[in-house]
This record gives sequence, structure tokens and C-alpha cells, in this order.
Amino acid sequence: MTRTARALRRWLAAGLLGAACAAPAAATAGFGVMVHYLPDKQSIADAARFDVDAFAASLAQMRASHLILTLGQNNGQYIAPNAALEALCPRSAANRPPRDLPLEIGRALHSRGIALVLYLPFRAPQDDPELMQCLGDISEQEPPPAHFVAAWTAVIRDWSQHYGALARGWWFDGVYNTRGISPAGWDALCAAARSGAPDRWLAFNAGEGPARSSAKAAPCQNLMAGEFMQPPAQFGGPPSELKFHLLTPLGASWGQPTPPRFTAAQVRGWIAQANARGGLFTLDLPLDADFRFLPAHVALVRNATAPRP
Repeated sequence: MTRTARALRRWLAAGLLGAACAAPAAATAGFGVMVHYLPDKQSIADAARFDVDAFAASLAQMRASHLILTLGQNNGQYIAPNAALEALCPRSAANRPPRDLPLEIGRALHSRGIALVLYLPFRAPQDDPELMQCLGDISEQEPPPAHFVAAWTAVIRDWSQHYGALARGWWFDGVYNTRGISPAGWDALCAAARSGAPDRWLAFNAGEGPARSSAKAAPCQNLMAGEFMQPPAQFGGPPSELKFHLLTPLGASWGQPTPPRFTAAQVRGWIAQANARGGLFTLDLPLDADFRFLPAHVALVRNATAPRP
């Protein structure tokens, strides 16, 4: 072999090794991350500096196979435009970021083989009196008025169609009282949630703990909400028609930037148990002021999802 040929071979080998090191880690089946990104009126413009590529790359490094992303919660702020909501309540359009973050995030995740699940409360934002009145809603502890169900169905349909196949599912929170929703109301709401991708995961969260988190709270629900503050050592319970799912925060509570509550061994065991049931295990992870995951959390999750020898 000539000196030139040997040099070329070393160069090719180095290039292939570098490419292998740069390639994202393979996703860990059934393991996902939830993010509570909930800007307020004072920080909504900060969404302009959200580094979507760095965010998606961190999820790939943690080998996540899905992300649950909050569109908003109860303060009336949403991280995405919604034509139906802005037609119903025009003043609310001011409380939107200058970019469509879920669309950007969904595309970045799709390129890395990570599924996007959208999070939305089942009711109007309970801490925004103006939106509550505009949408015709009342306390989430009371049955929802029919005219609110129709309005919220239009809002869900708009986001469902807008994100289409990028949205693998929906996770609806605060499903505490569904009395009075008619069969036609449920049909319309469920069709709205499936609009754009008929095979979506649909979770409706009736509350925390073994009974409520595994309950079927809506006719079209096919995924357990799975909310647990303290997961059991062993996942029990009878067989269910719902796809198994368990969701818990790695920090002290939802979105809290505290040291991890669990060890990598615990997380690895829970992922294995969820996979054995054909289901999902999701950790809620906080973001810092620069919209990045905490290094200690990333390190623990990477350890937990690393391939075993």
C-alpha cells in the first residue's frame, strides 16, 4: 500500500468515526420527555430566543422517542397562534409569541425520529377571566357548558389540522367534570382531536394517582394519562383497553428545576416495565432561563437510556 493510499485510508476512517460520534443516539422505545414551557405576558417575547435545534438535539441525546409539549395552561398564554381562538376572542391574539414554536419543534423532532404530543387543558384557561368569559366557560370542577364545548372543539380542531402528521397525539389535562357533554359533543370533540392524523394517541387526565391516571375519561381515549407524583416500584393493575403510560416529574414537582428525585437505575427499570406492557414512560423535565435542560437531568437520563452491554 502506498503512502498516499495509507493516508487516504486513515482520513476516511477518521471521517467515518467522527460521523458516527456526531450521529444522534437511537431513541429508547417508549421513553419520552414532557416540558412545561409556560410563558407569561412579561416573557412571551422571549420565545424569539428559543433555540429549537439545541432543544431537539438534547432530546435526541437523551434518546427520547416522544415529547409532550405544553401549548399553554391556565394563564391564557399560548406558544402558538390559533385562528379559531383569535376569531372567537380577537383580543387574545396579543398573547402569542412572534413565532410558531410547536411547528418548528415538531419539524426538528420529526427529522430526528421523535414524536410530538401536544398538551392542552380540557377547559378554558382558569386564571384568565377575560378568556373564560369570552369562551363561555366556568370552573373546571363544574360541568362544561355546551357552547363552551363547541368553542373549544373549534380551537382543538384548528391546532390539530395545523400540525397534522407532526402531532402524534394529544394530552388533555384537568378532565375533572364531563357531566352533561352530549354524545354529539363528544363526537365533535374527538373528531377535532383526530383531525389531521386519525391514529393519534389521545390521553384525558382526570387526576393524579393509580385510579384516576388510568381511567378512561373520554370515549375516544386510547392512552392512559398516567400522572403519578411517586411511581410505584412495580407497575401493577389489571389489563386495560388503554395503552399503558406513566408520567412523573424528575424534579420535586412539575417543571421545577431541582436535583433529580430518582436514580438512573430507577428510571431504567421503569422504562423497561413500561416497554414490557407495550406502553410509555415519560419524565417531566424543567428548562432553565435559556430554555435548556438541566445538565444533571440530561446526564441521569442519558445514563438510564444508554444501551446495556
